[in-house]
Amino acid sequence: MADRPDVLLVSHTHWDREWYRTFEAFRARLVDTVDRVLALLDEDPGWKFLLDGQAIVIEDYLLVRPHRRADLAEAIASGRLAVGPWYVQPDSLLPSGEAHVRNLLEGRRVASQLGRVSEVAYTPDSFGHPGQFPQLFAGFGLGPFVYWRGNGNELDELGPIYTWQASDGSEVTAYHLGRGYFAAANLNPDAERAAKAVEGVLERIGDVPGAPVVLMNGIDHALPDAHTAAVAEAITARTGRRIARGVLDELRDEIDLADRRVFRGELVGGRIANLLPGVWSTHLDLKLRNRAAEGGLEGWAEPWTAIGLALGLPNEHPSVRAAWRALLPNQAHDSICGCSQDRVHQQMQARYDTAIELGEQTTARVLERLAGLGEERKTPWNTELDYAVFNPSPFPRTEIVRIALDGVPVFRMSDMEQDVHPMALVGGSVQGYTADGAPARVIISDDPGRVRLLDAWPPVDVELVVADIPAYGYKRVHLAPSEEHSDVVDDGRKIVAGEVSVAAADDGTLTVRLGGTTFTGLCGLEDVGDRGDTYDFDPVAEDSPAPIESVSIERAVHPSGIQQLQITRVLAVPAALDAAHRGRSDVTVPVTVTTVARVVPGIERVDLHVEVDNPADDHRLRLLFPTGAPVETFAAATTFDVASRTTEPPDASGWEHPAPQTFPQQGFVAANGLAVVAPGLPEAEVTKDGVIAITVVRAVGWLARMDLTTRPVPAGPGLPTPDAQCHFGISADLSLRLADDPGLAAHARADELGVRAVAAGDTPIVQPGTSLVGLVPASLVLSALKPAEDDDGIIVRVLNPTDTPIDGELRVDLPVRTARGVRLDETDDGGDVMFEDRTVRLTVGAHQLRSVRLR
Repeated sequence: MADRPDVLLVSHTHWDREWYRTFEAFRARLVDTVDRVLALLDEDPGWKFLLDGQAIVIEDYLLVRPHRRADLAEAIASGRLAVGPWYVQPDSLLPSGEAHVRNLLEGRRVASQLGRVSEVAYTPDSFGHPGQFPQLFAGFGLGPFVYWRGNGNELDELGPIYTWQASDGSEVTAYHLGRGYFAAANLNPDAERAAKAVEGVLERIGDVPGAPVVLMNGIDHALPDAHTAAVAEAITARTGRRIARGVLDELRDEIDLADRRVFRGELVGGRIANLLPGVWSTHLDLKLRNRAAEGGLEGWAEPWTAIGLALGLPNEHPSVRAAWRALLPNQAHDSICGCSQDRVHQQMQARYDTAIELGEQTTARVLERLAGLGEERKTPWNTELDYAVFNPSPFPRTEIVRIALDGVPVFRMSDMEQDVHPMALVGGSVQGYTADGAPARVIISDDPGRVRLLDAWPPVDVELVVADIPAYGYKRVHLAPSEEHSDVVDDGRKIVAGEVSVAAADDGTLTVRLGGTTFTGLCGLEDVGDRGDTYDFDPVAEDSPAPIESVSIERAVHPSGIQQLQITRVLAVPAALDAAHRGRSDVTVPVTVTTVARVVPGIERVDLHVEVDNPADDHRLRLLFPTGAPVETFAAATTFDVASRTTEPPDASGWEHPAPQTFPQQGFVAANGLAVVAPGLPEAEVTKDGVIAITVVRAVGWLARMDLTTRPVPAGPGLPTPDAQCHFGISADLSLRLADDPGLAAHARADELGVRAVAAGDTPIVQPGTSLVGLVPASLVLSALKPAEDDDGIIVRVLNPTDTPIDGELRVDLPVRTARGVRLDETDDGGDVMFEDRTVRLTVGAHQLRSVRLR
């Protein structure tokens, strides 16, 4: 490395596809920017440009400038224009780990169609990073990790370059941009004056031992500087330093990797830059829809597409990819974080619709074919028929299922006859249903998207408990009309199913018994004022929690054994902040929180459905779960892991941004024996006295404000965002489990995915009772089951979230001939995989991901 440059000047633009302007408004400027980039590549043979580490901007540009495809391809192939490795620059903490894998897979696919794919894990502006990112990047052969935000006090010891180690031991070299991704942005048109300013920046950065100093020449949505050659010459003349103009991929060969300090852990500190942790709870409607879309694709559409493909069904992989391509743009950090103007988030909803509906319909098509409906998938013309209840988990389950009684097609009409599917008339013609002869629960659906013919005959659902559904298989259930089997509704306060019980107190909190352990005061409410913005919670000084005005409790018990308590609490919440934006209004409005707690025979958990009707502004509402004792350490699901956390706050006395008490979670939080499963509600806190707090509403009215007490440095433009007040309310599903379950991570995921029923026919491809994929032991998590990107087989990925290696067995009752270990990017990894008698045996290290290609 004798010829290593002293300074690498990287011209770039950081391109938020949508933020304080909409996507199309920013795309209009993107076209100008890339036009200018291509012109400068022609004019200046030594100039290079980094297109923000994401490939989607190429697609955005080419939709408007399709005739420039060859020019782009030439620039990318030559290495002078760097694109990828991401498809979309994501938020690092809110999307699932598997979503990050799909993001990188799609980024590689799109960028490789035009030439080279960048191999640098460039993530300049995301608001913190999970501790398993090194394992993710190692699985794609990426590095270094070039970033800005997220360090705490460890940065003072690590320096600008260090080895970042994941909890499984995987490593990536981390290069910290100490002065941000804009240190050399907006160069003065006069080269000498620009060089003098850059000289000052270099003095502030200091030396970077064993590597060049990286100066990022660009900022958000910026046109490129055209005179970097003259500026580089002037810097060399002033300082004697050798300046290279290049892209970050050139940094890969210029870093001396010897004697680097090692850091293990997540990057969620605000030592030198804003962390902006309030984005974990802004626009929780978006977070919930994102999680639903991820679950529908990762947990349902991908696995059953892969299984269907192995069993000879048509290839549904293009449909799944289209759904991911709709979802991934919503995972950009200013999008999923909820810190954009209102129109941006309104436009996101259509992408969520596409991703969710494509996933659902693709899954239904495969399941109905597997269950015997045939190519036409016609529902039998009857009100009495069989349903197949499918389990998307690698272990058998007893579960509650809700079946929508819809017939396809709804009409059979011609000049000769007119007929309506009997299922469309159930709401006015059938009193009750049985499932295999036992009473089933009939529910009148209020879904406005369901088909109905007459106002008085609404669509109907049937709810029942199905025992012992095989792993990745289904159980067939016969539904038949019967006399009415109604809920017994009364004012009782307690429900019981086996060793699980729930009792409601006068204040609406719950006493829950799980096995032999009892927890009291669960589902408490805390509502406080929030004078913050979409980036940060900012508490109101001397504020008191809003009081509960009324509580009503109703119990419903069904002959099937399904029991529930509905608790409705109305809080008197100040309507908004006062005119000075410091205190809360004296006028209150009713915020209604409805909680349905449910217990079901054979299921060792409590299900909670929570709905919030929120007419109030400027406040934060949290559900509180006291665990009964103080807490020092606790566990929380995080990206590709279960992390051990502490209630002891860090020393943030020298931080740019004060440390938050909250943290992001990816599915559940467990302390003192209680696990609160809360997918899609990513902001949590565990207090020293042992209370798990889950945020369900954070209502604010500004994209960014300049008067916050919890953030001394501005974060964005001061646009009003009335939609961020969340007046449309929130609806979420949670569950409560015992935390000492060795399979907690897998069971929490199963709770989230549920089970699904489709009409069954006479020619099933898979027989009921067959287990197609099974995984033992339960402490392992099946992270992915998907078609290979090249459609050559199935990719299965297993996660070990524990601290010890586990010997696992993956049983596959599919026509599989070979099994090979692969990396996350689906290239061979050379790892040993034993495959015999349709069983893959593999050792999964502590906190490790192991991926296998089955052919």
